[in-house]
Amino acid sequence: MKFDAIRQTFQDRPFFETRELAMLFDEPSSQIQARLSRWVSQDRLIQLRRGKYLLRPADRRQEASLYFVSNYLYRPSYVSLLSALEFHGLIPEAVGVVQAVTTRRRNHWETPLGRFHYQSLDRSRFWGYREYTSTPVTPVPLQARFLLAVPEKALIDLFYLYPGEWTRERIEEMRFQNLDELSHDQLLLAAVRFESPKVRRAVDFLTEVFPLRGCE
Repeated sequence: MKFDAIRQTFQDRPFFETRELAMLFDEPSSQIQARLSRWVSQDRLIQLRRGKYLLRPADRRQEASLYFVSNYLYRPSYVSLLSALEFHGLIPEAVGVVQAVTTRRRNHWETPLGRFHYQSLDRSRFWGYREYTSTPVTPVPLQARFLLAVPEKALIDLFYLYPGEWTRERIEEMRFQNLDELSHDQLLLAAVRFESPKVRRAVDFLTEVFPLRGCE
C-alpha cells in the first residue's frame, strides 16, 4: 500500500476509513494500521478519530465542510443547536464548536480541524433536518453536503437539550435575530410534536419576545 495510491483514490472524496483500505489492498490489517500511524506522525494524513482519516489540504481537490465532517464522524447525526442557528443567521455570534445531535450516546472529539460535540436525542425526536450545501458550485461535491436542522427544529433542540428553564429573561439574553423570517405555525407544530412541556413554554415565551411570521 503506497501513499500515492491513497491520495489518488480519495482526493475527490478525501475521507476514508481503515476498513475501506482493507478491502482495497491485499495486506494484513496490522500492516495497514502501522502505515497509517506513520503517515499521521509525518503529517501526511489527519486522523479525525479512530479508524477515520482525512487527506491533508494539499492533497484534496475540494475543501471539506466542517458540517460534513460532523456528519461523517458520528452517524447518525445532524448539525443543530447553536451551530444551526448560526448557519441560518438567527444568532449574531460565531460558534467555536460544531454542535450536533445523534440517537447514540453523547460524545465529543477534538480534531486538527476543530471541535465536534454531540448531544443525544431519542429516535422519536430525531427529525426536522434536511440536506444543505456550503457551496453554490454544481454539481455539489460530496464533502460540501451535510444534514442540518431546519431553523424551527434547531430552536426546539436548543430549548430541550440545554439545561434549565427557558424563561422570558433568558430568551431575551440570547440576542436572537431574524426570527421574523420563521413561521410561527411551523414552530408551534414542531413544539407540539416534540411533546415536551419545557419546550412548549419556551416557544410561548419566544413568540412573546420576538413576534414571528403568522403570529398574532
